[in-house]
Amino acid sequence: MTSSSLSPVHKIEDYSPNLWLTPKVHLRFDLDPHLTVVRADYEVRLNGEKISPLFLHGENLEFLSLRVNGQVVDPTEYTISEFGLEFFHPPSEVFQLTVENRICPNQNTSLEGLYQSGAMLCTQNEPEGFRKIVYSIDRPDNMMQFSVIISGDPSYFPVMLSNGNLISESTPVEGKREVLWEDPYPKPSYLFALVAGDLIETKDEFITQSGKKVSLKIFVEKGNEEKVSFAFESLKHAMKWDEETFGLEYDLDLFMIVAVEDFNMGAMENKGLNLFNAKLVLADKKSATDETFESIMAVIGHEYFHNWTGNRVTLRNWFNLTLKEGLTVFRDQWFTEDMTDPAVKRIKDILFLKEHQFPEDQGPMSHPIVPKSYTEMNNFYTVTVYEKGAEVIRLVSEIIGRENFKKGLADYLTRYDGQGVTFEEFVSSMEHAYGKQIPLLRNWYHRSGTPEIQVKQSFDEKTEEWVFDLADNSNDAMPLVFVNSYAAFDPLGNLLQEGKRIQEGKSDEVRIKTSFGSKTKPIVSFFRGLSSPVVLKSEMTKEEIRILAEHEPDGVSRFFSFQNLIFFWMSESLELGRSSESFSEILNTIQSSFKKDWEKTYFSFYLTFPSLTQISENLQSFEYLKIESLRKEAITRISQEFIKEFQFLYEENRKTIPIQTKEEIGKRRLKNTSLFYLLHNPTKSFEALAISQQREAKHMSEEISALRYLIEIGSKEKENAVSIFYEKWKQDALVLDVWFASQVATGENKKQDLEVLEKHSKFNLKNPNKVRSLFFSFARNPLSFHEIQGTGYRLIAERIKQLNGINPQIAAGLAKLFSSVSKQKGDLPKIAKRELETIQNLPNLSKDLGEVVGKIIKSI
Repeated sequence: MTSSSLSPVHKIEDYSPNLWLTPKVHLRFDLDPHLTVVRADYEVRLNGEKISPLFLHGENLEFLSLRVNGQVVDPTEYTISEFGLEFFHPPSEVFQLTVENRICPNQNTSLEGLYQSGAMLCTQNEPEGFRKIVYSIDRPDNMMQFSVIISGDPSYFPVMLSNGNLISESTPVEGKREVLWEDPYPKPSYLFALVAGDLIETKDEFITQSGKKVSLKIFVEKGNEEKVSFAFESLKHAMKWDEETFGLEYDLDLFMIVAVEDFNMGAMENKGLNLFNAKLVLADKKSATDETFESIMAVIGHEYFHNWTGNRVTLRNWFNLTLKEGLTVFRDQWFTEDMTDPAVKRIKDILFLKEHQFPEDQGPMSHPIVPKSYTEMNNFYTVTVYEKGAEVIRLVSEIIGRENFKKGLADYLTRYDGQGVTFEEFVSSMEHAYGKQIPLLRNWYHRSGTPEIQVKQSFDEKTEEWVFDLADNSNDAMPLVFVNSYAAFDPLGNLLQEGKRIQEGKSDEVRIKTSFGSKTKPIVSFFRGLSSPVVLKSEMTKEEIRILAEHEPDGVSRFFSFQNLIFFWMSESLELGRSSESFSEILNTIQSSFKKDWEKTYFSFYLTFPSLTQISENLQSFEYLKIESLRKEAITRISQEFIKEFQFLYEENRKTIPIQTKEEIGKRRLKNTSLFYLLHNPTKSFEALAISQQREAKHMSEEISALRYLIEIGSKEKENAVSIFYEKWKQDALVLDVWFASQVATGENKKQDLEVLEKHSKFNLKNPNKVRSLFFSFARNPLSFHEIQGTGYRLIAERIKQLNGINPQIAAGLAKLFSSVSKQKGDLPKIAKRELETIQNLPNLSKDLGEVVGKIIKSI
């Protein structure tokens, strides 16, 4: 029997407060990479009506001892299982309990609990890693005040960190050093952190609005200390932004970040001691792209903003994960919009939503934002909880207005400070600020799937108005509230009317008066900027779409209108079996765009041709070879038609300065977009230009783009470019992640490349970043993963089996990429099912992987 089959299913309706709480805990760690001893001294308090057995969670722990009020407990008074420790007869409503156990950090490849990464020991406790460190009530509704003693050999552990404030340092035993940390704010166990190792400390400071000096520290492994300046700047921007936007000051005197090479997640918001995947904190102009810089800014902002939305007010149970994550994603999006180009940032967020979250809504891993049940909580750190959760928060801000949203957040943080709550409390605070209820909003949290809005049109002879009926056609009993921002245009693209409507329930209508009583139908842009996370089904002609792609003043909606024009042509062409004549509309729109005075970054996005995945998901067509053939044809035709324009744009933006300003980022993006089209010109005369750009680049955005494009087009210079890049960057692990990914992320027949690369001396199966760069990139490459004979499925299934015994969380994440197999043609679904069943039959199947594979198999 597999371990997953023994795991309990947690249901939201079964939640109840724990019978006992541990409001105070004193931890002691005697550190050793091979065998660390952990002792916890708890103050235990009854939280129920009568004294009953006390259960402490614990997994993969070597039990040593149990004491109550200082006395050793008779072994007949408790039992130890694979899930924890049960103490049968607690002596009173309040008592002291001491438990001691041993763990082996350097054998912990799951990267949950306390584990070794390079020159350090570090922790990852969200959601349930603390139980892998010490026996505990490991639930988010058990708020504890922590004090922590860390003891270790200073030659191995010159730096020893935990949450809160450093109280004292001492050397009580020769050869050992002890530090005491105390966090004044109660927190659940998932927010506890410890780091110890040979690390370099870098420093900065921030002065709050009230004049308090906050010490800022980033700890890195030796050699990375020159790559932290951007992270410090991002942190200070985030601290200032949270003060100015929401009036939220940082509440401790010290804020620390540690860069960790081996990390399952992006980063973790532990109170006062944030742990970051190194790729999201280390950067300089030579080794990081513009996208990396922006990701660092957003993630540092995200984790810092958690100090209030997640730490000071946390969640009552894991079903409400979106309470902190959806809310904080929305806050980091708002922050990044303010720091960069709002339209471009919104475009990026919508593209991500459409490429990742909408498909999740359609597949076997679909679930409501607040899940009804789970077996392994790690599997619910999903784009639905994060990104769709953020879209619903954005919806709230659109309904009540940003100023009321700020008031609502202030009410929420004041009213529930120091508590674990649910999304209900958040919504109630927003309604309090709004002054009335928001009908049907709560249904967003309980309904799975992406709403589909159908638009139908008619002319009202009496009022001389065009009537647009918008109906939620989803077969779901739970109606929703929508925000519909819209604008109407005449056939020349002149604005007739714009507004915002709140649609409550299944249908709504928008009435538009045309000019001078004309019956000419207006062209309407609905749900501008994706004002609600919906799929819109309308009856627009290609000419109407083209008008919006040229004349919509809202940059976000204009961008997606142009994308829709491309999708329209793709759909027609697939139906015809050849290129549709409507391609001329695409060329005309591009020609028009060259005459616009747009910001360079926005213009580069507008010109970027949709990816194979974006096209197939939009059309819900998975004939990848046919789509890619049409896609290449389109890119080649654009290149031929506008070769002079792209040459001009390239030269105009050729000389860039390697700094992170809006102007220089835009120049680099426009230069790279131009190079992409030039390389697709049939003359093949621009490959030397790409090699030259790669060699001479002063910024990674220029260097990596040249490499990726040469690989994508199958250039004769490809091997040369790959070799040049490796020789230059072979000592930089984070840059090599990009190198690995670029070689398998696009194109057919990448299986052999993967098999060669995974044997490379720089590849490490135990490092999540390396696994993501190679295996995840391959599995997101439709042409290779969904290869018609199923070779991609077999390869990835075998790697998942390997990872199951190393890092179940990463194995489960990789398995999720099989979610789309039921949509594939021919024998592919059967092949996938057979491969997944071999995973399901593993004798040591983890509950992480078992839950995911089981759901996907049922969908095939």
